[in-house]
Formats: sequence, C-alpha cells, structure tokens
Amino acid sequence: MLELAARHLDAAADQVTITRLTGDASTRVYLRAAAAGRTLIICLYGEPFDESERAVDRLAKMEAVNPSARLSYHSNALAHIEATRLFIDAGLPVPRILATAGSDALMLFEDVGDMRLQDWIANRPPAEVRAAYLRAIELIVDIQSATKLALEADSICSHMAFDEAKLRWELGFFFANFINRYLKLKLDPATANAVQTDFKALCGELAARPRVLVHRDYHARNLMMHDEQMFIIDHQDARMGPASYDVASLISDPYATLDADLMSELVEHFIESKAASPQPLDEVAAFGCELQLMTVQRMLKAIGTYASQAAQGNATYIPYIEPARERALAAMNELGRFDATRALLERTRA
Repeated sequence: MLELAARHLDAAADQVTITRLTGDASTRVYLRAAAAGRTLIICLYGEPFDESERAVDRLAKMEAVNPSARLSYHSNALAHIEATRLFIDAGLPVPRILATAGSDALMLFEDVGDMRLQDWIANRPPAEVRAAYLRAIELIVDIQSATKLALEADSICSHMAFDEAKLRWELGFFFANFINRYLKLKLDPATANAVQTDFKALCGELAARPRVLVHRDYHARNLMMHDEQMFIIDHQDARMGPASYDVASLISDPYATLDADLMSELVEHFIESKAASPQPLDEVAAFGCELQLMTVQRMLKAIGTYASQAAQGNATYIPYIEPARERALAAMNELGRFDATRALLERTRA
C-alpha cells in the first residue's frame, strides 16, 4: 500500500504519511496519503477483487448462487470502478481512480478534500447556500441524463434498480432496526399488518414509476466542496430508480435541513432543468406526488440506517433520526395516506 501510494505521489515511501479519515456507515476504510504537498485517498475494501472482471459479470455469478444477491450487492469494488468510469464518461465531477490493487483489496483515488456540503453551508450567506444547492440539483439532472450511456455501456448501474423487492427490503430494514432493535417495540399483529400494507402500497407505486440513473445516496455528506467546485462521492451504488429519488434525498436531507422556500425553489429548478435535458420527465403533473412518496420511503430507510448504527454502538447518527422522522411525517401528511405508519411514527416521536 505504502509503495503504491508513494509512486503516485512521486515520493519515497519513507516520505509518505498516512492518516485515517472519518468513515461513513459502510465497511470501507479510508486513508489519506500525503508527501511533498501532494495527497491522495486510499480506500480499503473488505476482500480482494479482480480488476479484470466486470461488475455485472460478478453480479451474475453471485445471483447464480443466491437469487437475492441483487438486494445485497453493495459497496463492491468492481461496482465502484464501473460507476466511476460511467460518471467520468458522462462528464460528472467524481474523484478519479488513480490505481487499483485488487489482491491487496485497495484503490487509490484523487483527493477532493474534507469539506462536505453539510459543513460548508454552516457559515455561508443564504445566497451562496442557494447557489450551491441549485448546482447540486443540476448535477442530479446530469446524472439522470447519463441513463442512456449507462444502458449502452451495459454498466452494472443499469443492472441494479429500485424495483419493488429492493424498496420493500429497505423498509424491512427500517422496521427491523428502528422498531425492533432501536426502540425494542413489539407491535400487535393488527398494527404490524397495517404497516406492512402501507409498505406494500408505497413500494408498489414507486416501483411502477419510470426509471432513470440515480446516485442512490445523494445528500450533503456525499457532496464535497473543493477548489470552488462541487464533487460527488460515494457513487458506487448508483442504479436505476425514480426521477424523484435523488431530489428527495437532497431536499429532505436530515444532515442539512433546508427552509421550505428553498425546498420549493429546488423542486421547480429540477423540473425546469429536466425539461431541457435529454431525459425529460414523462409526467410533470405527477412528479409532486411521486416526490412525496419517495420522501417517505427514503426517510424511513435513512432512519433504519441510523438506528442500525446506533444498535452497533455508533451514536453519531442518532441526532439525525428526528429530522428524518419529521420529513417522513410531513410527506405522509401532505399525501393524506399511510395512516398506520403515520400513527406508528407519531407514537415513537422523541
């Protein structure tokens, strides 16, 4: 690892310093290597990988053994390679892969700094925050405009989708980790069945919506501000999903609460930008409803992730449970639906 990093930093190995970076909720480990004023990022994966193998072929092999592998194919190094290639080919600002060493389960990336959008907006005037979020919306449109490229390239991203099974799995994850593990609640059968009925209706409707390429985890911790540019990170799980997916993730982001006026402006900017893009919305009138449905699903999944981390002893994400719950409740109230799930969230309010 040290020798590979040294070569790309054009330095001797004994000149390189390694610093561990604060990670996210994944199993990957990130390090920063520095020498002579230059830096790069080292990503350590949990197991070796074969750089010559395509991610989609690897997925096919997994599915041959386990038909449900599509639901659990997550943070795979090969997917990271393919998704990065796709995003760069589409002109999207993501860190470039500098080198791979599959036998050592590691990858070297361009360093785009430590300034997350979440932190960047803390001391910025409203006009700058607004401009940054408008840019973030435009990048969502650019990602969706790469849908055709993903399909033509037969990318792993085009083989993964937020179908009904995946959406339901995520809500099952919420139920198991938030209701059962975090809150330690045992619901009566009637309540549990009513919530599952809500989940079935929600996921069925979202799965029926037209699909485009989506980032999958588009929020203020995965947008980096570096050299006066915005960079997208954590894009290895990009897949096909509703056009509202990344918009819901951004404007309802528990990491960076936005005021109602800015949220409305961002939605309007998305709709206007999509109209001029290669991937326009099929039904503009239906987008508002889809966005609320997607907000419910996305926020419940986020709560499940935060609760899962808390159950493992990581308290970092606990403060974000309440903002996610409030956004999910607001969307359900706007829709006037999912009474059982609304009642459950109200009942478990902090």
